[in-house]
Amino acid sequence: MGQVMLAIRHLQDEQMLLRQGGLYWVALDHATDAQFMARQFLSSLPEEAVATLVGCGIDPQSVVQTMAEDCGPSTLRLFAMSDDARARLAFKALTSDLHRINIVRGSVLVVMLSAAHLDTFNTQQLEHWCRTTRQWLMGVNCTLLVLCSGQAPLLHERLLSLNEQLSGLSQLYRQDGSIHYQLNFWHSELGVCAAQAFELEVSDDGFSLSDSQRSNPAQTRTDDQRIYLTQRSVLEGAPPLSEQWRLFEHRDELLQQAGHARAASVIVALETNQDVEPLARQLYALREQCGPALKIIVREMEPCLRYRDERLLHACGANLIVPSNTTLANFFSMVESAQGQTWRYRQTPDIHSLFERLRPPAQRGILPPREFIQLLDQIYGGASGELAHQLLRLRPRGDLNIEQYLSQITLRRFGDVACVLDGVFYLFLFACRGDGLEPALGNICRLPWRDMFSECKVLSAADVLPRQDFIDAPQVSETARLATGQVSADLTRAIVQTGYVPQRITLSLSEPCS
Repeated sequence: MGQVMLAIRHLQDEQMLLRQGGLYWVALDHATDAQFMARQFLSSLPEEAVATLVGCGIDPQSVVQTMAEDCGPSTLRLFAMSDDARARLAFKALTSDLHRINIVRGSVLVVMLSAAHLDTFNTQQLEHWCRTTRQWLMGVNCTLLVLCSGQAPLLHERLLSLNEQLSGLSQLYRQDGSIHYQLNFWHSELGVCAAQAFELEVSDDGFSLSDSQRSNPAQTRTDDQRIYLTQRSVLEGAPPLSEQWRLFEHRDELLQQAGHARAASVIVALETNQDVEPLARQLYALREQCGPALKIIVREMEPCLRYRDERLLHACGANLIVPSNTTLANFFSMVESAQGQTWRYRQTPDIHSLFERLRPPAQRGILPPREFIQLLDQIYGGASGELAHQLLRLRPRGDLNIEQYLSQITLRRFGDVACVLDGVFYLFLFACRGDGLEPALGNICRLPWRDMFSECKVLSAADVLPRQDFIDAPQVSETARLATGQVSADLTRAIVQTGYVPQRITLSLSEPCS
C-alpha cells in the first residue's frame, strides 16, 4: 500500500505522514472542519487501501457523499455510534468493537467524535486508553486517526503529556479571520516534527497552506498560544471568558506558572509606580527564559506610568501596556490584538546597564555650561535608543533681564537641566517624547512660554551645540551669580519689612523617594 498522508496541501511529507501502527490525534474547534479534514484525508488514500470511518454523533455517510468517485480507497466501511451517554462507554471499548467487525490487517481507521464525550476523562484514563489502543494497532498493523471536534483546552493539555503513547498530536482552529494549524508533535518514518505553527486556507478541495505562510515559512513553538495566564485583579471581578483563561491571585504565582509557557498570553496587573522596576526585572527574567513568542501584557490599574516606565517595561519584555483608563471591553480587544505577535526587541544581555540608561541622572535645575555639556555627553554617549529626549535652544525676548527669565522657570524632575550661554537659554528634558514637549514647557514656565521666548528650536543631539563655548564658559556663570544675589536681596528686604511670619504650605512630590 502507498503512503498514508494527512493531505494538507503544501505541507512537507514529514509533517503529515502517518506510519502503520500509529495513533494520531487532531483536535478541531468546529465539527465542519473535522468533516473537511476527514473527507480530504480519505480522498487522498491510495486505491488499494482499506479504510473504516466511525462517526460518533455524526452520520459518516454525510462525510463521504461529496467525495469524488475516482478518489479514495476501493474499500471504505462506515459505522456510526449514538451521540448520548453511551458514547463514552463506546469510546472506551473502541478496540473491542473494531476487533468484532473483523478489521483487515493494515487498514486505515478514522474516528470522529466530540470533545464533550471525553470531558470526564482524566489524564490516567486517557493514558490507559491511548496505551491499550496503540498496542492493539501495532498488533493488527493498522493506523488510527482521531478527529476530535469542540474547544477543549484541558483535554488538549492532557494529551500533550502522552507523547509516548500518541504518534502525533495537532490542533486546527480559527482565529482573527485565519485558520491556524498547530503541530505539537508528529512521528513518522521520516522522523519527528514538533512545535510548529502554520496558517491554512480552505477551499472545496480541503485545507492547504496559505500563500502568506508559503512566502514566509518561519515557525515558532506555539503549543500553548491560546492560553491566557492572568492575574485575577485585571478582570475587575469579571469571570474568565473561557477555560483557556487561568486566573492567579498573586503575581508571583502567575509568573512561576508562566515560566513553563512558550506562546501563551501572560497578563499582569500594575498598581503603583514603586512596582515598575521590580516588575521589569521579573519580566526580563521571564522573557529570557521563555523566548520571544510569549505575549506579556501589563495592565495599569491606577495612573502611575511615565513614558520612561513604559519604555523600561517594553525593553524588559512587555508586548503591550494597557493604560489605566481603558474599559474592560477595550482591554479584551487589546488582548486579542496581541495574539500572534512576537516580541521584537533585542534583549539586553546586561539588565543593570539597561536600568542605568533608563534611570534619570541625579541632577536637575540650572547648571553651569560645562556641567551641562558633560551631563549631555554622559546621557547621549550611553544611549541605545530606548528613550527619546528633548534638547531645546530658547532665545529670550529682549524686554526682560536674564535673571527675570530664570525666576519664571522651575525644573522639578530629575534629569531636566538647563543653562544660559551668551544670552541663549538651553534646556534638556530627560525621557520626553515630542508630543509631550508642549505640556512640559507649560509646566516648567510660570508664564506662557511663547511670551517669554521669541524662538524655540529643537536640536537633534548634543553634537550640534557649540561645544568649546560650553567648556570654556566660567564655572559659576554671571547669570547664576546675579540670580542668586537677586533672590537673596529680595528675601532680606521681605524679612526686614514684615519679619518672620510662619505660613502653612503644601508641597507636591514630583519624584518618588529612592
